[in-house]
Amino acid sequence: MINFIKIAIQDYRTVAAISPTSRYAAGRIVQKIKEGHKFIVEYGAGDGAITKEILRKIPADGRLIAVELNKYFVAELEKINDKRLIIINSDVTDVSRNLAKLGLPRIDAVISGIPFSYINSEIRKEIIGNTYNALTDSGVFVVYQHSPLVLSYLEVFFKKYVSLYFEPRNFLPYFIMAAEKQPDV
Repeated sequence: MINFIKIAIQDYRTVAAISPTSRYAAGRIVQKIKEGHKFIVEYGAGDGAITKEILRKIPADGRLIAVELNKYFVAELEKINDKRLIIINSDVTDVSRNLAKLGLPRIDAVISGIPFSYINSEIRKEIIGNTYNALTDSGVFVVYQHSPLVLSYLEVFFKKYVSLYFEPRNFLPYFIMAAEKQPDV
């Protein structure tokens, strides 16, 4: 916990939280992954609290690509011994521009804890648009933040298929936004 706080203070522009995600919040976030979702991308995997929950949820033939910019957290993620996990030490903006090149047959869900409040509005829109375009129909984009700032951006792409939840059992509490991509009608 102390190391997490130190890293968060030193690298506040890329670390979205001041403490690890609680098991309550992690469970609520991962709950949005649907039955049959096997290929997941996690933006801002941090110390792996949610990564581990995703791995518990996806099937044995699933795959999780965890994107993390902070080298300390990458080292923590590397301690997770699971053949389904691929760690990418890179900026989410760059990765979102190349989601089709990640080697997954499709992308069923993207889970994001990146600090959208520190990202300028054009890049925010770009990341969300790239994610929307890469998701399979009925795919979900789950964003957890300390503020619902990104909700209106999600609604631009996902229209009325966005839900907002509040998880108070986290320090600091999270707003969890789940957006589902609907097939074109």
